[in-house]
Amino acid sequence: MKRFHLLLSLIGACLISAAALGQTQAPVITSIHVDNTCDFSVSDSQTPCPIGPGMTLIITGENFGGDGNVSLCDCPTTTVERWTPSGIIAMVDMVTPASAIMVETAGGAFSNTVPYTAIAPVIRRIDAGKCTYIPGVTRHLCQITPGTQFTIVGDFFGRFVGGQVATCDCANATVDIWNPDWLVNPHTQNNRIVATAVDAECGSSVVVQAGGMWSNPVPYTTCGGK
Repeated sequence: MKRFHLLLSLIGACLISAAALGQTQAPVITSIHVDNTCDFSVSDSQTPCPIGPGMTLIITGENFGGDGNVSLCDCPTTTVERWTPSGIIAMVDMVTPASAIMVETAGGAFSNTVPYTAIAPVIRRIDAGKCTYIPGVTRHLCQITPGTQFTIVGDFFGRFVGGQVATCDCANATVDIWNPDWLVNPHTQNNRIVATAVDAECGSSVVVQAGGMWSNPVPYTTCGGK
């Protein structure tokens, strides 16, 4: 009889455990809101939202739990500011083309994915010494030669995660500073990179690579600012 009661107890415990496991549901994203620029509903929307570093991402859904991560590629690419079981607010640090938004709970459960369009970096200005060059505005190019330190100002550079600065089809420039205030003041515009040229070639350009995407090319000269 004791063995019978013990068996019943074990069966009951197993049933309770199975019921508890059944209550654990995968996280589900139902919609996203990006800054004041775009809303995407998983059930209704067809066009993915354009997303770039520095934008605030609001994710709505269910079963998010109390903590976890939000990814926009196969890497940590957001800084979570608020996390609740039904809503997440995160700052986008980096984006990658041909990827999607996904939530991972602290328990290791993954949500459905939501597509987005990655915004590439854009160079707005280059400063080299006393020279400033603005694409499409300034007439004279800035001089850049090996060893020249220059500053790149633009949009969507994001947090430094393996980014690059190139001055030609040669050795990459050395990145000295990449958005130094990003952790305390992330923003989409007026991002700043300071780099030192390793090589330079006549007729070439400065470009920035972030998240696997290259910026617009900005020309320079190797023979003086004329």
